[in-house]
Amino acid sequence: MLPILKQLLSEWPVSAPILVAIAAAFSLATVAAVLLDRRCRSQSALSWVLLVAVAPLVGPIIYWIFGKPWLSWKREASYRRAAQERREARLRDQAGGAGLARRTAREAVFGALDEDQRHLAVQAASISGDFPLGGNDIDIFEEADELFERLAADIDAATQHVHIEFYIALDDPTSGRVFAALERAAQRGVACRLLLDGVGSRAFLSSERHSQLRAAGVRVVEALPVGIVRRRFGRVDLRNHRKVVVIDRHIGYIGSHNLAAKDFKVKEKYAPWIDATMRVSGAAVNDLQKIFVEDWYLETDEELWQLVGQGVRDGVKPAIAQVIGTGPATYDNAMQQVILSLLHLASDEVVVTTPYFVPDEPALASLLTAARRGVRTVLVVPEHNDSLPVALASRKFFQQLLDAGVEIWQYRGGMLHAKTIVVDGKTCLMTSANLDRRSFELNLEASLLVYDSATAARLRKVQEGYLAKSRRIDARAWHARPAWKRLVENAVGLLSALL
Repeated sequence: MLPILKQLLSEWPVSAPILVAIAAAFSLATVAAVLLDRRCRSQSALSWVLLVAVAPLVGPIIYWIFGKPWLSWKREASYRRAAQERREARLRDQAGGAGLARRTAREAVFGALDEDQRHLAVQAASISGDFPLGGNDIDIFEEADELFERLAADIDAATQHVHIEFYIALDDPTSGRVFAALERAAQRGVACRLLLDGVGSRAFLSSERHSQLRAAGVRVVEALPVGIVRRRFGRVDLRNHRKVVVIDRHIGYIGSHNLAAKDFKVKEKYAPWIDATMRVSGAAVNDLQKIFVEDWYLETDEELWQLVGQGVRDGVKPAIAQVIGTGPATYDNAMQQVILSLLHLASDEVVVTTPYFVPDEPALASLLTAARRGVRTVLVVPEHNDSLPVALASRKFFQQLLDAGVEIWQYRGGMLHAKTIVVDGKTCLMTSANLDRRSFELNLEASLLVYDSATAARLRKVQEGYLAKSRRIDARAWHARPAWKRLVENAVGLLSALL
């Protein structure tokens, strides 16, 4: 390759037209691919076409590496197999007396929801077939120390299995409690499986703690490996961003905490990292189990479907909850559509917290619409973001939101990383997904919709704690900012669909 390049350069006057023709053909082929991509919306397509036009050679290369959410053929086949297993499991659940009991229970759950909630529940169920389930006990944890102390206690009480799935794992004193509990559980014969993203947990996967866990009998698997030989997923930046734990089929965790202390050593300058996680005990844990079993199968080809639907316990509290798993294998913009429907439910108040706010046109329109129809619409974001491009791009939208009456609060107590929505004090969402294209279209995400006033009130209290440490942006002061700031933010905002 190098001799060929040297020859072309030495014969530049002759080879220049050939190189220009190749670059032009590459650019045209990339533009065609963008326009033919059914998952690429107009805003994203326009940004990619603009990038290709401005950088005819570099733009197409960036698109084919990072712009198209493609899956390898093996991953596609695995997803089809997993989807078939889910369908067969649903058919088994619907058969016989047990199926009749479940249908009766589902009708009772839907009867407890109001009309708008029923529509949201049906839409959410269209993603993976998991309907809302009643009888769940739900606790909310904010502090990583308290969360992982409780998780370690649950692991110490485990008798059958412990399934843990995280985007980032760090070896520190806080997460160390969980790792020590995993080692103890594995040594007493409990099946312990730990699934960690290949990019987010890359350092941990080569650490001494990783070796210790494996030596103790914990099965540690890298999700979406990025090595040239091992990679099976397609795009290297399609990541498993989920944070899910299932213990003995009846205890589950879901939220935004990574498996790390709040000082988050890899980005300590933004600490403390502020997160929220729900602990669930009840029937909804079975659907969290489905997410883990499917992800484990996709990485190992090991089938654990027999663990789904067995030994599920109902909780004693009436909280109705619904699990949602989204990613590039679900239908287009599934997570985005659920969030938009949730925003449209609001009649009095909607409060949204997110660390990375780069909305597409529908998400932006939903926030603007909610505010203009008289709903108190509150957006809480971190004042100092660990991603400068995202921070700049998000500010491009602030003036529109402020003009519509949206309250924008900037959290000043650290890096606000919790992704939560509370609507009218009765419906809430705990999720790993951010309000950006990456979470909507690329990452594997896990969310929990809860249709329960008591749980929504507790989460709303958590959000009120964020507001107490935040500064509200004044619309007139924001409008009076220097022109150069607006210029930079708007320039970066042109590429918001690519972030």
